[in-house]
Amino acid sequence: MRVTQGMLTQQFLLDLQNSYRRLSSLQDQAASGKRINRPADDPVGVGFAMRYKAQVAYYGQYQQNADMAKGWLDYTDTVMNQAGDVIKRARELAVEGASDTVPPDARQALASEVDQLLQQMVTIGNSQYNGKYIFNGQATTTKPYDTANPESSVTNGGQVLYDIGDGVHLDVNVPGSRFFGSPTEADNVFAVLKQLRDGLNGNDTAKIEDALGKIDSRYSKMLEVRADVGARSNRVDLAQNRLGDMVQNLTSLLSKTEDADMGKLAIDLKSAENVHMASLAVGARVLMPSLVDFLK
Repeated sequence: MRVTQGMLTQQFLLDLQNSYRRLSSLQDQAASGKRINRPADDPVGVGFAMRYKAQVAYYGQYQQNADMAKGWLDYTDTVMNQAGDVIKRARELAVEGASDTVPPDARQALASEVDQLLQQMVTIGNSQYNGKYIFNGQATTTKPYDTANPESSVTNGGQVLYDIGDGVHLDVNVPGSRFFGSPTEADNVFAVLKQLRDGLNGNDTAKIEDALGKIDSRYSKMLEVRADVGARSNRVDLAQNRLGDMVQNLTSLLSKTEDADMGKLAIDLKSAENVHMASLAVGARVLMPSLVDFLK
């Protein structure tokens, strides 16, 4: 077969275009840090990468839910600790006020402090986390405790659930009636504090001692509820660790699938540049002769 100058030129241009295409692909990888920048780069790899990305987003949502659940539970525990401090101080005042050596005017001073503790307990009962009342079940936009008659307030008992895994629904809230006591319970914390205040004001030792017993009863129940909140918080910690491991593994697989090997890429890019420059040099020599050159 006779090889013409036109055939040489056409083949040279084709090879040059392929060289430019390879350089462009390698430069795209270097700029993005990704081995796959378009589906044509690796159709099979693209399928795996899309699957990994979908799973990372899927479990990432569970991570966000777990973070929100953890925040709610931690805040609830903090608030419960504050309530515990209030009731412990009320107990100290009750023990002091029950003593026969305390005069009536001193008991009235103690009653004044108990009244302040009562108001503080109502404030704690109406605590909000991210604008949501934490002790009113699913009625998170409604204040659970009336300031004037908190002992008569009926709180919502609905559950606030967060999905923290496949089929895992965690209840993060505590109904106020469970922690502070329902209106029908004798040791309702608000009713007990009022009883203690009134007993101190009325110089009624029997009433004070009765309130002291109810304080101990309610405080014991508060500790049980707080322990349950702590257990749920620990469960969220375990879920967060598990989700973190899963997302990390998927991210690692995604990286292996679509990320470029920068060391190898640098070598390939330099090699492609050398080949390209050599092609240009050879093409310039092969295509340079013309009929005029031969006639010389």
